[in-house]
Amino acid sequence: MDRRQLLATTVAVTGAALLSPVAAVLPSGVARAAARRPKVVLIGIDGLLHTRIEPSTAPNLTRLGADGLFARGSLGAHISISGPSWATVLTGVWDSAHGITGNSFDARPFAAHPTVFTRLRRARPELKTHSIATWDMIAVMAGSGDPRAGVVVTTAPFPGDGDESRTDARTAADVVTAVTRYAPDFLFTHLDQVDHAGHFAGGARSPAYVAAITRVDELVGRIVAAVDARAAAEPDEAWTILVTTDHGHRPEGGHGGRTPDETATFVIARGPDFPAGALAEDITLADLTPTVLDLFAVQAEPAVDGRSFLRRSAARPAESR
Repeated sequence: MDRRQLLATTVAVTGAALLSPVAAVLPSGVARAAARRPKVVLIGIDGLLHTRIEPSTAPNLTRLGADGLFARGSLGAHISISGPSWATVLTGVWDSAHGITGNSFDARPFAAHPTVFTRLRRARPELKTHSIATWDMIAVMAGSGDPRAGVVVTTAPFPGDGDESRTDARTAADVVTAVTRYAPDFLFTHLDQVDHAGHFAGGARSPAYVAAITRVDELVGRIVAAVDARAAAEPDEAWTILVTTDHGHRPEGGHGGRTPDETATFVIARGPDFPAGALAEDITLADLTPTVLDLFAVQAEPAVDGRSFLRRSAARPAESR
């Protein structure tokens, strides 16, 4: 069953609502943060197996990874399903803590384990936080807690959009609008079509899966271009772009098990605190929320499972990818 069908009653806020580890660089990063306002865009690409990212088919993701930090990771014993994994990305705790085991859940887990949106706005109420997503369950996460994300948008599905490409394109367009017009301090976006291809178009080894990666890569390029244009126009802002996925896919398609292809994850980080060409192997999905908080000089309290990768031992330079 398509994940969108699992919670048909979720309220979808349309795009119209939008309009009404690297200790070696930490000292210089801290100096920059003191002089410039941090801004963070976290791009979530559902179901993207990182071994399928190639320069010829995903040039923007390849360039982002080369211009900053690229980290391969694994879910380990964590469930390789979207709901648990995106909850971990946005809370910094594993499924054993937040208790989400599938794609149908409500806001209750986020009372004990607040999202990064809630943590940021509790510490710094003036921060602007946006969530713009293709999958409707992201709105359950971003819309939970007190305070919740300042803007929560779920892209309305296009009729007949069998591969989700047009829906994802609208999501990305709303992200570009948000960055260009409103420059939120923290923005999370979710793009879904790669996972859709993994489920319904032949799996991770299929041409359709690669084609979906290429289309999403183009959308990432548009978002990066908007961020770079804003950064050039506003030199007092220090923009960081993070990219990650929630799980991989089996070659024949599907996920939820513990095979290396299903549990494979990755993190890309490009910004003032991340040297070009850095590689790491010890960064996990639980580390993203602590890292975002660290970029805003907010403590990760109450305790989280992850650890900011700004405070890891120096990543080794890239020898080859």
